[in-house]
Amino acid sequence: MKALAERDPFRIGIVAIVLGGLVGAAIVVLSVVSFGTTTYTAELEHTAGLRKGEDVQIHGVSVGKVTGVDLEDRHVEVSFVLDDSFDLGSRTTATVKVATLLGTHYLEVDPQGGGSLEAGRIPLERTQVPYNLQDVIEGGARQLEELDGVQLAKALTAASDTLAVSGDDIGPALEGVGRLSEMVSRRSEQTGQLLQAARGVSDQLARSSDDIVGLMEQTNLVVREVTARRKAIHRLLVETTSLSRALTAIVSETQGDLRPALADLNTALDSLNAEDDALARVLRVMAPAVRYVANATGSGPWIDLYARDPAIIPDDGHCKMGGCS
Repeated sequence: MKALAERDPFRIGIVAIVLGGLVGAAIVVLSVVSFGTTTYTAELEHTAGLRKGEDVQIHGVSVGKVTGVDLEDRHVEVSFVLDDSFDLGSRTTATVKVATLLGTHYLEVDPQGGGSLEAGRIPLERTQVPYNLQDVIEGGARQLEELDGVQLAKALTAASDTLAVSGDDIGPALEGVGRLSEMVSRRSEQTGQLLQAARGVSDQLARSSDDIVGLMEQTNLVVREVTARRKAIHRLLVETTSLSRALTAIVSETQGDLRPALADLNTALDSLNAEDDALARVLRVMAPAVRYVANATGSGPWIDLYARDPAIIPDDGHCKMGGCS
């Protein structure tokens, strides 16, 4: 207790104040310094709504944050940090882009060129902002100066007169457009199904593209074969036509000789038919007589032997005369 009492409170207070200041400084340094990141600066024509804390993206991937937006002379300097794994080349560009319709933005960094970014700074000539109000105003002023006021007034007057005349028709037309939009809204689900079905058909066609190409190649072969056959048929028709014309010419030239020849041929045929009828009658009359002669002369043709040598008698004749042994 005596040792504690002998300590100087003033010294203890000084040490406590110094230690507190060191801890506070360490906290400030830790909150400001980013470990594993590198700080860069981009010069912009104006902020375009970009604020501290918004994202920094490379090819659509968030890789850092905006750490400060400061006005310097006639331009704005935007400080941002990136992960050390990303290297920015000597021709790196930066663009402020709108992230959402609610007004949030982000800084798009595009690493280009070799080497490293000089002094970690992207100069003004390699940065872009989404719009420049002054440029828009100046451009609009130039366009307005080029307009002819008198002609513009006449055009507006003519448009007003036209709308006044057709006012009764504009209302129903707008109502029709409204009903059409309502119809499209009600049929949105069916439209989606139709588009999905169309997508399915297109996918099926894409998957069957090889088969379709093969079918088209086979179709080409068929067409070539049909073309070749058509040429052959054409040649056959041409030759047949030539033959028909030749035959017609031959008939025309020989018509005077063919008519008597055909008449004589008909006469000869009539004579042959008459002879055929006569021969048929002779055969019908001779058939019984020949049959009787065959029966009378036995089983063999012995009538010619009898005519030459009547002494020759067939065996059946001997048997009938009792000479069979």
